[in-house]
Amino acid sequence: MTARRQQTAERDLAAKRFELALREKANDDIKYDAAERRITELYLKAVEQLGSDKAPVRLAGLYALERLAQDNEPQRQTIVNVISAYLRMPYGLPGAFPEMETGSDTRREQQLGLQEREVRITAQRIITEHLNPDGAPERFWQEIDLDLNNATLIDFSLRGCQIRRSNFSRTDFTGEALFLGVSFTEEARFDGATFENAWFTDSNFTGSVRFDRANFTGEARFENTSFAGNVTFRESTFLSEARFDRSIFTGSTVFSKANFSRNANFSDASFIEDAWLPGVAFIQDAYFKGAKFSRDAWFNQATFSGNTTFENASFSGDIRFEDATLDGTPYEPPELNPRPLDPD
Repeated sequence: MTARRQQTAERDLAAKRFELALREKANDDIKYDAAERRITELYLKAVEQLGSDKAPVRLAGLYALERLAQDNEPQRQTIVNVISAYLRMPYGLPGAFPEMETGSDTRREQQLGLQEREVRITAQRIITEHLNPDGAPERFWQEIDLDLNNATLIDFSLRGCQIRRSNFSRTDFTGEALFLGVSFTEEARFDGATFENAWFTDSNFTGSVRFDRANFTGEARFENTSFAGNVTFRESTFLSEARFDRSIFTGSTVFSKANFSRNANFSDASFIEDAWLPGVAFIQDAYFKGAKFSRDAWFNQATFSGNTTFENASFSGDIRFEDATLDGTPYEPPELNPRPLDPD
């Protein structure tokens, strides 16, 4: 009888514990559902504000999205996508119109344009501030992809940031584009992008990167940049000075038909895999002093129109300069054909 009573008591206790666990789980589910509904409500309200025709309301929507992402890590990529989509929307930079030459409607449009400019700069800042691992650890958003293709970005700065996949194809960078010390951990695309002044100094591209048909109207700075994957600059245009000195190209490198209107500096650059520069136009000086070509290097049909030097450059693979010209005459670096020593 005692054993039976004990067994019955144990079964009753187990049943009560099980019932209590079910109630706790039900309460947790209710709390989770309530939290999810709350997140959804906040998200929808913020997105609605972002679509307002009033700049202060749009700003409030951006800050609400930022708070939501900061407090809810699973929502961060989605919210970055929403803000990026906003920046991809068409936008014309407001021009400067003399007061006497503008009517009230034009002045109002200009004022609205300036307000939208501030909203966009705020949207850029919200994204970039949370991609820098050197800031406060709790404010760093890890493993974020950026899709800003076809966007208009104003004085855009990702200095010291870390990005997973990025798409800046056909993006218009107005003002300074600062990518100093950025770590691109996967594929990066800048094909068709337009830059005024671009700074990629000390950046690190782990995956493949494309700058095909990119247009650099101001300085293009890539000193000390590391390209671990394949990199392409096909038909890119450099209207001002371009600097790639001391950069490391670990993967295959392609500059076919690129156009350098001003000085191009590749001094002390290292090309670990094949370097393809056929049809490249060097309108002014071209510096390859101390450059290291570990595999094939092709300069077929390249045009050198200014001072050109390959002094102390090293060539280890197949080197070709067929149909290359210097000031209109056939050209091949003298380092490839060293003169015999004078017996005297």
